Amino acid sequence: MNLFLLIIFIIIGIAGLTYNVDAGVFIGLGLIPWQVLKIKFKKKFVLTAIITTTLIGGGYFIYFQEWLILALFIFIQLYNYWGLLNAEMK
Repeated sequence: MNLFLLIIFIIIGIAGLTYNVDAGVFIGLGLIPWQVLKIKFKKKFVLTAIITTTLIGGGYFIYFQEWLILALFIFIQLYNYWGLLNAEMK
C-alpha cells in the first residue's frame, strides 16, 4: 500500500508542477519523503528524497512568490526529517 501511495504522490507532485497547481505540489512533494520513510528504505535514500523534494518544492514556491505556502512546506519537510531521525531502519 505504501508503494502505491508513493506512486500516487509522485504523480500528484509532477502534475502540480506541470499545471502550476500549488496544492498538487504541496501535497505531492510534501508526502513523497514520508512514504519513502514508511517503506523503510536506507536513511541516505530517505534523506535524498527529503532534500530533493524540498529543493524542487521550495524553488517552485519561491518562483511564484507563495511565501506562506513555502513556510508551511518547509515545516512539513522538517517534520519528515524529524520522522527520519526517530525511525528505525533495517
